[in-house]
Amino acid sequence: MPARSISTASLSFGLVSIPVRLFPATSSKSVRFNLLHDKDKSRIQEKIFCPVEEKIVDRSELVRGYEIEKGRYVTFTDEELKKLEAQADRAIEIEEFIPVAEVDPVYFENSYLLGCEPTSAKAYHLLKEAMTKEGRVGLAKFTMRGKERLVLIRPHDDGLMLHTMYYEDEIRSFKEIDHGADAQVKDSELSLAQRLLADLTRKKFEPSKYKDNYRERVIEAAEQKLAGREISEPTPEARRGNVIDLMGALKASLEKRGVAFNAEGGEESTKSSKAESSRQEEHKAQPKRSRARGAR
Repeated sequence: MPARSISTASLSFGLVSIPVRLFPATSSKSVRFNLLHDKDKSRIQEKIFCPVEEKIVDRSELVRGYEIEKGRYVTFTDEELKKLEAQADRAIEIEEFIPVAEVDPVYFENSYLLGCEPTSAKAYHLLKEAMTKEGRVGLAKFTMRGKERLVLIRPHDDGLMLHTMYYEDEIRSFKEIDHGADAQVKDSELSLAQRLLADLTRKKFEPSKYKDNYRERVIEAAEQKLAGREISEPTPEARRGNVIDLMGALKASLEKRGVAFNAEGGEESTKSSKAESSRQEEHKAQPKRSRARGAR
């Protein structure tokens, strides 16, 4: 099924204006369950209950309340809130461009693909190519569902993507939690950790390698139940105990992966078989080149 646009807008930088359409960039496939009445397997209905009058109330009797302090509310009608909404002019005016590395992913909220009209395709790809070559992303304000949002525009694959972003005061800090800020790391521990990190490093992210195993197990179990079979229990994963000896755990991890290291955790005493093989090939090749020069 083709993706459906959820909104239209006008993306602009300087005096250049580009008509665009917004499409959801993601589609969650998480398993969802409905609550059923166990007796007859009918889907339940949720009712709105007033604990003061001890009765079910109709939605027409509801108002929205903003809690100014514990138990005290200021109420708003839908009409009052409508007046407070930002004007939906559908403009996405890029206010500034910044290096992509300057934006921490914690600020990203939701993602949207930006499509363009045939008449604006050239300007659309001009902006995309310029941002790609300069390594820049654009920051703008955009009104969505009556709320003014901070958004980021960036090149992605063969087009442009829009991310709604959290504001600075919505981001929580490590100052709010205990994270062992005073812990000391030894040079030998750091050296082994770097070796392990280097061995686990890959050149690029390959999302196809990762699957939602829980979703697959639920779907398989549902199919087994539908066929009248008993659910086969998955093989339990071995639990890892608490790491007491950090150096021992790092060394064991490297040994398991066949990575050489010395006992003190510094530079490795011997090279890996691949590196050793490479040196041996270079060593064998050098005499041949020397004999060739002598023959001349």
